[in-house]
Amino acid sequence: ERFARRAAEAAAGAHVFDAAAHHALARRAAIEGAVLLRNENRALPLAEGTRAAVIGGMARDMRYQGSGSSRINPLRLSQPIDCLPCSLYAEGVGADGRASPESIHAAVAAARESEAAIIFAGLPASCESEGFDRESMRLPAGVNRLIDAVARVNARTIVVIFSGSPVECPWADRVQAILYMGLPGEAGGEAVRELLYGRACPGGRLAESWPRYYEDCPASASFARSRDALYTEGLYVGYRCYTTAGRGPRWPFGYGLSYTSFALDGLRAEGRRVRVRVMNTGAIAGSETLQLYVAPPAGGIHRPALELRGFQKLHLAPGESAEALFELSGRDFALWDGGWKIQRGEYTVFVGTSSENLPLSTKIYVDGEDIPAPEWQDGSWYANPGAGRPSTAGFEAMLGRRHEQAEPARGEFTMHHSPEQMSAHSRFMRLVDRGIRLALGIGYGRDRDKSPEYRMMVSTSAGAPLRALQINGRVPPVLLRFMLRMANGRKKARGRH
Repeated sequence: ERFARRAAEAAAGAHVFDAAAHHALARRAAIEGAVLLRNENRALPLAEGTRAAVIGGMARDMRYQGSGSSRINPLRLSQPIDCLPCSLYAEGVGADGRASPESIHAAVAAARESEAAIIFAGLPASCESEGFDRESMRLPAGVNRLIDAVARVNARTIVVIFSGSPVECPWADRVQAILYMGLPGEAGGEAVRELLYGRACPGGRLAESWPRYYEDCPASASFARSRDALYTEGLYVGYRCYTTAGRGPRWPFGYGLSYTSFALDGLRAEGRRVRVRVMNTGAIAGSETLQLYVAPPAGGIHRPALELRGFQKLHLAPGESAEALFELSGRDFALWDGGWKIQRGEYTVFVGTSSENLPLSTKIYVDGEDIPAPEWQDGSWYANPGAGRPSTAGFEAMLGRRHEQAEPARGEFTMHHSPEQMSAHSRFMRLVDRGIRLALGIGYGRDRDKSPEYRMMVSTSAGAPLRALQINGRVPPVLLRFMLRMANGRKKARGRH
């Protein structure tokens, strides 16, 4: 009935797909989501007519969407090179992250002859996709070499980054501007133009902290030790760790620059209602995102020094001001300890523009109960996240149980184990694993390991439990049971169903 009604509405013209409106919305989303990470000496926005060199393969083939099942075929795709007025173009580094000495030399020559050098770079699809984890937080080596070389000859070097997640930027202090576009969608080229030339004011804010290096993440040493990843940092993920440890990342959670400026004042709490005013003190219209964090009372069970409890994005004309209202609930002060509980005491409410820029604060007393610290907490990493790294022993003490790594031996395999897992212990499964990879690789050539589609298919077949092959691959159960018996050395497998 619903389908028939929608079909009748479509036939009557009630629902008409407007491709132009769709593209305009995509452009607005790309502009609103872009984050200006650096802008020294007001390198941006560029003045119309600036003689700029456009450098990088992603200017012609930007990374505009994710890989794997998120891929779509856009009706209309705008590339940066087609939207930017430029006098010179040099590839420098390909969209796949590869660069040669010759290509970097040509990019340096173009940058030397220009007033500004705009480098378009990021993570190729082969580095991040559904179905596999990233191997590091680094950009391809060719990208870093190119940026270093160009920045040495052109003081006004601007880097535009395309990626779906944070990347290490070891050259950040040597360039004047960095614009993070994320994966901007089909109108990304137009959005880049609007932002670089000041036709739009950057207003995006980081939704996660950007560490200087992956090793700065507290669980980096334990995450990849085995297939069974351990998130030993517990509650201290991202800004919750950095603010508690007093060790800042390269760019904090909630961070983002603008072409205009804002002033915050008038913070006051009325019970659990918090009000604050913000004013655009600059010369152009722009948006600011006010963020409210709550700090717990001292003592008791461990918890982060700050927790985000509200945010509002306000768009203001020059000289315009507005009031933001935040309404806090009991859950905004609660923690989990066998159930949601509220620690009695005085909480501090901070308001600002990132997890590390919180100029305004006020106090709120909240009634509740005393929640004593557990015995294991004293002297643990969780009581002082700024001291070293969390240990497996400390993690187990926090869990209240021993963590057993799921690494079964031959004879213990079940339908919950994958051909890839079993291949390390079974010659038969090594052949199965190799056969799956060869079959999936047909048509991908020698560089198949660089294809995100191929890697995703391997992850969801050779890397998937045998039971998933029955569901997704329609492999007959009798064949899977035979494979399991062979993997176990013809022994009867436990729990094979």
